Amino acid sequence: MTATTTRTPLVRALPDALGDIPDGAVVGVGGTVTANHPMALLRELLRRRPKALTIVAPTAGLDVDLLVASGCVARLVTSYVGAEALAGVGPAVRSAAEAGTLHVWDADEAHCAMGLRAAAQGLPFLPWRGGVGTDLPTANPDLVPFADPIRGEPLLAIPALRLDVALIHAETADAFGNVQFVGPGHMDPLIAAAADRVVVQVDRLVPNAVIRQDPGATRFWRDTVVTRAPWGTHPYSSAGIEADAAHLAEYAAAVRAAGKGDPDALERHMQTYVYGPADHAGYLEAVGVRRLAELVQ
Repeated sequence: MTATTTRTPLVRALPDALGDIPDGAVVGVGGTVTANHPMALLRELLRRRPKALTIVAPTAGLDVDLLVASGCVARLVTSYVGAEALAGVGPAVRSAAEAGTLHVWDADEAHCAMGLRAAAQGLPFLPWRGGVGTDLPTANPDLVPFADPIRGEPLLAIPALRLDVALIHAETADAFGNVQFVGPGHMDPLIAAAADRVVVQVDRLVPNAVIRQDPGATRFWRDTVVTRAPWGTHPYSSAGIEADAAHLAEYAAAVRAAGKGDPDALERHMQTYVYGPADHAGYLEAVGVRRLAELVQ
């Protein structure tokens, strides 16, 4: 008798896909600066009003600034948070760091990568030469100088950045959690590999036969669920979609206004685009189909 195996579909509706993310969880957030951020997942997370999260986002955009503005982040592991010309530094992150309400684990992008790799490999740390001879270990005592036991060279020990859950965006996946990015996916595959659980929002769900046509482009992880969220990166870019600079500028202006004595400006923005819409479809309605259509490349 020939044994048969069956695979369990891993597709979930967006609220179910997110699962349980308790207060104090360590959450990895994918994307880079103005591209490929998992905004549909992040807005769903914000509607739950979590507390005291640690966010790991090596090169973050205003997606992480939005999380900080909501008051749900206690600790941030990153090398950058901003939107280039629109906001050199995320205004909410700057304000919270200066006020002492946000602890920033400051490191270079490469240090974040090595910490994620250590977690993915089940190691307590990995060595790295970058930063040796600088003030980085003073600014961040978790980056520990040590002597290479083989050649005696000075190195830094970069501690593992283990994640409870990773939230990432990809263009395509099948029902069994096989994911394909357009391009290399920046650090998103590494963020996912460092996590105990991975939640992937995708633009398209395709049959497994389509995925199998390009196995070299396929990524998969041990504990993964997939949810479909077209336009799920808005207001950030993804394959075939430009970033919505006007929307990003609107958010940045609201945070700056709040910092200058108009807290209602940020509250209005949050109610319109985060807390007010019941779900991702409601968010897209709030943005408007005409505005979305203008972003198609």
